[in-house]
Amino acid sequence: MIKQIQLLGMTIPNYPLREELQRAQESLGDDKLDILLTVSMQSLMKIGNSESQQIKACVEQAKLVVVEDPEILSVAGITASQRIREAEDHLFFNELLKRLQRGQQQVYLVASRNAALKKIKEILLDRYEKLRIVGEYSIEEYPDDLDRMINEINSTAPDVIISVMPTPDQEEFLVANRSKLLAKLWYGLGENYGLLEKKGFGWRMKRWIHLGRFKMHVNHYEEKE
Repeated sequence: MIKQIQLLGMTIPNYPLREELQRAQESLGDDKLDILLTVSMQSLMKIGNSESQQIKACVEQAKLVVVEDPEILSVAGITASQRIREAEDHLFFNELLKRLQRGQQQVYLVASRNAALKKIKEILLDRYEKLRIVGEYSIEEYPDDLDRMINEINSTAPDVIISVMPTPDQEEFLVANRSKLLAKLWYGLGENYGLLEKKGFGWRMKRWIHLGRFKMHVNHYEEKE
């Protein structure tokens, strides 16, 4: 199996599901905050277009990067049906949340908008009713006071912070504040995580549009390099 994907000037790991879960489990035993990021076609394009090398470094230095869209794997030349299915069915998300529920780890939810926070909370409580959610925070309430969010998180000292902040806001926040957070794992899903969207004809059309743009971005980058 190809262990690394090179796209838009970034190196993204390509681990099988079992190894991804093992690395996430290791983070729960660390004293420092590890970063786990989910990347979609949209988030990779935003990061690739960013002029900030720190944001790109945040992705490459993450403990684990999980590919959300199977189209990313296809564009990178990964054709193994098992890997495609793992991305399409969000198997890492499902298996990790089951483990957090069984292990009774404390989870804190973070979002940029109230609507996104409400949606991810509904999904988690519906699927994992015994998951220990110890707090939640929407930046929309106090957009100019991120220290308030950090203090709120640290007052509970959760095991895992699940974030649906958008890219690159999330990465910029982590670059500036990672060392201030009292938690073991930051699990960044992104604001456009697939489970947050209703799937239908409109959703499929949007995926085709994103795929076309993503391929164009990748081809343009490779030609320029």
